[in-house]
Amino acid sequence: MYSSRCNLLLSLTILTAITVRAQVTERFISHATYLSSDKLEGRGPGTSGSILAAEYIQSKFREIGLEIPFESGYFQEFLQSESGVTERNVVGILRALSSTEKSVVFTAHFDAYGIAEEGGAEDIIYNGARDNAIGVAALIELARMYVNSGRQNQNLVFVATAAEEDGLVGSRYYTQHPVFALEEITIVANIDGFNVSGPRDDFFVMPRQGVDFVDDIVAEAGRRGWTYSPPDWIDTMNTNFDTAAFLLLGVPAFTLWTGNSIPEGVHITEPEFGSIHSPEDEINDTWDWSGVEAQLDLYKSITDYFLTDPGIISVQDPELFRKE
Repeated sequence: MYSSRCNLLLSLTILTAITVRAQVTERFISHATYLSSDKLEGRGPGTSGSILAAEYIQSKFREIGLEIPFESGYFQEFLQSESGVTERNVVGILRALSSTEKSVVFTAHFDAYGIAEEGGAEDIIYNGARDNAIGVAALIELARMYVNSGRQNQNLVFVATAAEEDGLVGSRYYTQHPVFALEEITIVANIDGFNVSGPRDDFFVMPRQGVDFVDDIVAEAGRRGWTYSPPDWIDTMNTNFDTAAFLLLGVPAFTLWTGNSIPEGVHITEPEFGSIHSPEDEINDTWDWSGVEAQLDLYKSITDYFLTDPGIISVQDPELFRKE
């Protein structure tokens, strides 16, 4: 009888875990589908689609239970100097167990290129599915994971940035107006793109130059069964992400992508997706969402490491991240 009860409890525990993970993927798909839908018209800066995206992210931050950081709410509004357009970052926080200025920051940009100014093609909406609706979906679900885990020994800040495609405008604004002291940020985990190619067990981080914390990330990921496999072209990406806004100011930051190796160790070819920065970047039937949870877990395990015992990490060459 005792053995039967133990087996039943074990089965129920496993079933519950499977159900919870399935719900994570379902929510992730729902976020990405809405944010990249034609209704949002490509989330161009200053457009109604951008406002709808910001309102959606705000609603999810509120639903999850992230705290409001500003008197005005979750929105951090700013004026783009060149266009005169008002935009907004969406920011939510999970305060530390005790009062501190130390923080770990998570970022993902929610803007895309809007609608093509010159028509002619049947599809003129730049839906921005891979770049970067799925990154925002990951940001929302990482926030949920941390809220469910409880408060940490550092503050957690979740920032959905605006106007990244216009020159990292939202992230640069955040560095000038951070919720907690900029010099007390331990690390920034940026999400720009995510794995929708199925199970993977290799990864790489950007940047790998000019910083001294890549080995820490590689070691922590290795303990989780991940293999580090950086392609040489990543060194051309030093100024391409929101991370550059932080790295230029000496704040450690990284973006993580998965590679093409499946868990059994067989190298496979990347599925054919539509080109980013084009109307082809939309969700289609080639997408395989089954690797989403694993990459979410990888991001969390790395940030958990820096939350608990990061040691002293630094940006050794900030000028590498200055756009020429």
